Amino acid sequence: MKTRNGMWSAGKIDCLDITSFCNGLVFYAPVALLVRTMAGVSAAEFFVLQGILSGTIFLMEIPSGKLTDRIGYRNTLVGAQVLLLLARGMLLAAFLRHSFPLFVAEAVVEGIAACFASGTQSAYLYTMFSDEEFVVKSAHVGNCGTAGFIVSTIAYAGMYALWGIRGLIIATLISSGMALGSSLGIKKESGQIKEGAGVKTEDVKMRKKSGLWKKLLNGKSILVILVLAAVSMSFLLINFFYVDKLTVCGYKETWMTAIILGYSAIQMLAEKILGRLKKKQYAVAFGVGFGLAGVCMVVFGYVVSIWIALPIMLILPLMITVPAYIFEEVQNRLIDGMGEEEHRAEILSCYNMLVNLLEIVFLFASAALASAGIGRCFLTVGAGTAILGCVSFKLLKSYSYKE
Repeated sequence: MKTRNGMWSAGKIDCLDITSFCNGLVFYAPVALLVRTMAGVSAAEFFVLQGILSGTIFLMEIPSGKLTDRIGYRNTLVGAQVLLLLARGMLLAAFLRHSFPLFVAEAVVEGIAACFASGTQSAYLYTMFSDEEFVVKSAHVGNCGTAGFIVSTIAYAGMYALWGIRGLIIATLISSGMALGSSLGIKKESGQIKEGAGVKTEDVKMRKKSGLWKKLLNGKSILVILVLAAVSMSFLLINFFYVDKLTVCGYKETWMTAIILGYSAIQMLAEKILGRLKKKQYAVAFGVGFGLAGVCMVVFGYVVSIWIALPIMLILPLMITVPAYIFEEVQNRLIDGMGEEEHRAEILSCYNMLVNLLEIVFLFASAALASAGIGRCFLTVGAGTAILGCVSFKLLKSYSYKE
């Protein structure tokens, strides 16, 4: 498989893949709370730190997007790795010195790093790869990160027993240094603008007729934001409530590590599935995949049999991931339709900022719904996801995916 830039073929590992793999090597992730509490941070202060991280991401999304469009995607990806390495170094220093101000500073730097990475990789890949390859390559890079996560999860227990939390942080700091080194080898984007992406001439003329925010609040953009929010909320439920479901089904939370490794490995099948799909099949694949994911969430919220819950737990992340990769191309095509190619990173950042707002609303709503059982949370998100799968099918069809 050749690209128009001649830089990648299926199965080949490049510097972006290596960077993604190294970023997945977060050895202290299973004990992230202990990293803070063992350094004297209280539970209340821990939530303050998380709030600072979220607040930084929210405030810096659009400024970072504007800067990315100025300095380029490749340079931004490298800059994000520099900031992430700095954040990991500050985390080690904060842990060793038991310094809450350093933990605060680390949260701010990590938030800025997340903003620089937000949407940049998608914009970079969309610019560098042909339509046939963008979705598959995105899944390939994602798989490299998942592989790093699996390795670090397996290695965590032994490393923790040998070197403790300090050793886990140092190992993660080293992997961040490796990620920075590999990011320096990422090829600079060509600066070309794609043609024939299903963009209508009248849509391109919109840029001269209206402001950016007005275009972002049109029907198609709102649908994109809702789909992105559904993906994000689905994974929030997976991360927060899978353990609770094990308890409801009568099993111990110690099963969770094996389940995480299992669904992570299955999730890596996304690249193979997308590689077998033709572009003209994307709309159907998205509609069916997203719709089935919604149905599975609704069922999962209420079943109490582990023989029904476990298969859903293992397959649900894959069912969400495949449509999510397909929808990344939709986002970029919509930006082409706006005639805003030169502001791609800024618009992707705007989408992410609005998704973050919806997440906050969802989390507060979930606090109320959870009192009536987690099934209500899965019912709400699942029903919304299934509906969006049907509605978004028309949006994908409108882009006329052809061979």
